[in-house]
Amino acid sequence: MLVRKLDYNGLEKATYEADVVARDAHAVTLRAVWSRQAVHLSVVTFEPGDVLFESFYDDRWYNVFELHSAQGRLKGWYADVTRPARISTVSVEWEDLLLDIWMPPEGELRVLDEDEFLAATPNLPAGEALIARQTLNALTAELLQRRRAYWNDEIARLLTERRWTVGTAESCTGGLIGDELTNRPGSSDYFKGGIISYDNHVKQMVLGVRVETLTSMGAVSDLCALEMARGVRRALGIDVGVSATGIAGPGGETPGKPVGLVYVALSTPLGEVVRRFEWPHDRRGNKRATADAALYLLVEYLGRIKKTGV
Repeated sequence: MLVRKLDYNGLEKATYEADVVARDAHAVTLRAVWSRQAVHLSVVTFEPGDVLFESFYDDRWYNVFELHSAQGRLKGWYADVTRPARISTVSVEWEDLLLDIWMPPEGELRVLDEDEFLAATPNLPAGEALIARQTLNALTAELLQRRRAYWNDEIARLLTERRWTVGTAESCTGGLIGDELTNRPGSSDYFKGGIISYDNHVKQMVLGVRVETLTSMGAVSDLCALEMARGVRRALGIDVGVSATGIAGPGGETPGKPVGLVYVALSTPLGEVVRRFEWPHDRRGNKRATADAALYLLVEYLGRIKKTGV
């Protein structure tokens, strides 16, 4: 299939051939190999042999490119804010509105080319600049969901290789980590359950968090998060315990512990990890960010011990 990239004035910027991977009434996904010279961007380099899986939509104001190295390593996702694509049986045409997003498998999502977009805004048809800005929210949500799915696949692969099982002990996330892990079909092979220890009594009686920890450090502390992760391993007889405790908001702030403060921990046969975060979001956003941090901590840890050959 022929792909034609146009600028917002309809002038052709690039053309190339790609193979159809999937299509439905409003979208097509193509596979293309980067055959030109390397292009060095501020966030990523497109190199000869890189493989792109490109999703175009005729009912959305964006497209998404999933970029892999020639060796198969996922580099990340590059997305363009565009006018809806024109998709036929033989070609795809899309018009770039200059706003782009880059998201690596780890690290922060970044909006790119905002200065170029601002400069072009007076030349866009009435209302189009506002649509482009509003599109960033929907595009960001899709990219984050794609990354969660990737993390889930990696978690499944790495746990299965070690024949490890996992479970969750959740306070501020209210079961969201377990919900995300079980979004993946086949997760029952390694995910064994979760304990929502929202109340301190449950932390003590079910997870075995010590009274001294709760009185001296508090439920929102690194030590409590670690004891929750250890406790769920004992309670469920699993290999890996994942925990989260924090202040989702809007209330609950105490001296030295602001809204958005959370701790995420792992306990495994090979060691333990705990991390501290302070999120700036509303209640739902803080819960979502904490669940994402827990997923990433799990995939990062499993990947690290695999690389070290432990």
